[in-house]
Amino acid sequence: MNINKQKQKPALWEQLATVMVLFLSTGAVVSLLGRESIVLLGFTQEVILKGLWLCFYAIIFLLLLLHWRQIILTGKNDRLLCLLVGLAFLSVVWTEVPLVTVRCSIFILATTAFGVYLAIRYTRQELLKLLVWTFGLSAVISLGLALLLPAYGIHQDSGALRGIYGHKNGLGCYMALAALIWLLYSFSHVKKRLMGLGFCGISIALFFLAKSVTALVVFSLPLLLLLLLLLSYRLVCCFSIRQIYFFIFIILVLGSLAAWLINNLDLILAMFGRDITLTGRTRLWQALGDMIRQRPWLGYGYGAFWLGWEGPSSYIWQSISWEPKTAHNGYLDLWLQLGAVGVAAFLCSLCSNLFKALIVLHNKKIVKEIFPLLLLVFMIILNIPESFILVRNSMFWILYVAVTIQLSNDYSKLKRL
Repeated sequence: MNINKQKQKPALWEQLATVMVLFLSTGAVVSLLGRESIVLLGFTQEVILKGLWLCFYAIIFLLLLLHWRQIILTGKNDRLLCLLVGLAFLSVVWTEVPLVTVRCSIFILATTAFGVYLAIRYTRQELLKLLVWTFGLSAVISLGLALLLPAYGIHQDSGALRGIYGHKNGLGCYMALAALIWLLYSFSHVKKRLMGLGFCGISIALFFLAKSVTALVVFSLPLLLLLLLLLSYRLVCCFSIRQIYFFIFIILVLGSLAAWLINNLDLILAMFGRDITLTGRTRLWQALGDMIRQRPWLGYGYGAFWLGWEGPSSYIWQSISWEPKTAHNGYLDLWLQLGAVGVAAFLCSLCSNLFKALIVLHNKKIVKEIFPLLLLVFMIILNIPESFILVRNSMFWILYVAVTIQLSNDYSKLKRL
């Protein structure tokens, strides 16, 4: 099915609504309000948060309602995505908290559906433009909050910048992706290159001010790949089949290097005043291994593990000296929720996407076609120290779904040629 055939360009209000959803899906403002006691115009913190989430889902519902038939027809064609979301719903059979699992499954279905909506309503170039403005908005507001209201925009204990996010790593990770997006945008839009490079510099400055080692790692390795791809394109104006195989090798090397760096960051961490346990991550991962071995194949059910002292996470909290709300590793979190079956389904989807991204890049020979490959590599590395696989209300999962659907469509068209 050709999702772009005779597609009417989205109206301005639809584009603005999409940017608003993408902005809120980064956790901007929402995560900050979740940590601070704020009263605005007489409304309490709880009321403001509920209002924001109500706005978030109301916009999603409206956009999905306008194109529901096309979203269903397109979304069901990707069997691996359907399998992952289906497993989330099916896990209500073995979860110990079925109501929680059902509620979380409905949210991830809506999040996934919005990713499909992005794929069918926007071309690759249009999607890149939406991200540019979304990240530009995040960067400007974060910088303004840090300057005008430092009590909210800066961690008071460490002095690290957090902007409109609840934690410095939130700002760091999104600004790392923002810098890559702006850099790619500047190379694909010559007339706006100065603006693109300027915002790229601002984004880099913000994640350095956030003092986030995670952001530094997830930015540096995809940056090497991006520069390599851009250099290759500029030299020969295309990507040969030999280069495609070379880039596959580079991706494997970068992934291995990222895994090694995450576990061997003595010198880098010392520069940032951190210890080798990655603020307790290695101890956390060791404890999670015991829980995974208890339910290795199907996990504990979607959304059923991290329930504080009331769920299986209580064992983890007792075992370590802090109270994490995620595994700080996307692959482990997916394993905890949907077991080895869920992890295998995602890895198959990821490998399929990488193959399709390289084939599309080889055939289309356009700079903006680097975006899918760049995002996939970013996701691979990001999910080593953080958790963003099959996460509801998350921009990273929304973008993964959108890229998956667009790549499937592009690859199908190439096969028919």
